[in-house]
Amino acid sequence: MIQLAERFLSLRSEDVILLRAIEAGMRRREWVPLEEISAISGIPASKAEYHLRLLSGRKLVTYTKVPYEGYQIEFAAYDLLALHDLVRRGFVASLGDRLGVGKESVVYEALDDIPMVIKFHREGRTSFSRVRRVRDYLRDRPKVAWIYAAALAARTEFEVMRRLYPSVSVPKPIARSRHAVAMERVTGVLLTKTELDDPEFCINRILEEIGKAYRLGVIHADLSEYNVIVGDDITIIDWPQAVGRDHESAEELLSRDVSNILKYFKRKYKINLNPGDVLRKIKVDDG
Repeated sequence: MIQLAERFLSLRSEDVILLRAIEAGMRRREWVPLEEISAISGIPASKAEYHLRLLSGRKLVTYTKVPYEGYQIEFAAYDLLALHDLVRRGFVASLGDRLGVGKESVVYEALDDIPMVIKFHREGRTSFSRVRRVRDYLRDRPKVAWIYAAALAARTEFEVMRRLYPSVSVPKPIARSRHAVAMERVTGVLLTKTELDDPEFCINRILEEIGKAYRLGVIHADLSEYNVIVGDDITIIDWPQAVGRDHESAEELLSRDVSNILKYFKRKYKINLNPGDVLRKIKVDDG
């Protein structure tokens, strides 16, 4: 059993209540005072303080005295709250190994009736200013807490995948809780980690899926060789930054997505397609 699951199994009911109380308090402030945690949770302050010290020792909660005394939950605690909810709602039966860690997410294998992965978003904590610049869902939320920046990223990705699946080759979305998205596990390897037997077929399939998404009103907005999984077919992953066709930068973002893919295939496989021709074809097919 991995560390995340071990932490999950060792949580007391009071721990979950206190973590949820801090989460609720962080909607209004960066650090949540003990008195507010007690009021939200219904747990007396002295008892709450005892349990919070234990949670702090397990690196689930952080305590500060500056600028005032208060608590925050850490991403590990936020992961546990999301996992607790997914299990409670019957979407996840077991959790497996960690499959990957990126700048803005961590992915675990999971299982219920089908093999799944759970993607825990990490946007907002270590790269909040950069994320705010590039994430459309944060533009009108100047004071959103980092945990909610991650939750908004998960909501955007989940809703986009539900809009696209199964018409576009994306992972099947299963459920979302807070900053976590459960989806069907895709078999294959990243485009960057394989040598293609038929690169022309692969690039055409990627461009076809870009076009399908565009016709459904969605632009990936961060597409590259690192967002494509190659197996029996291709699957496009990582959609939290996706925008609609009515976005003010939609044409620029679509052009960049196409250009990134064309540059990769030109560099690695010497396939030379004209970006303008590809974009015109996408738009003609849309008409």
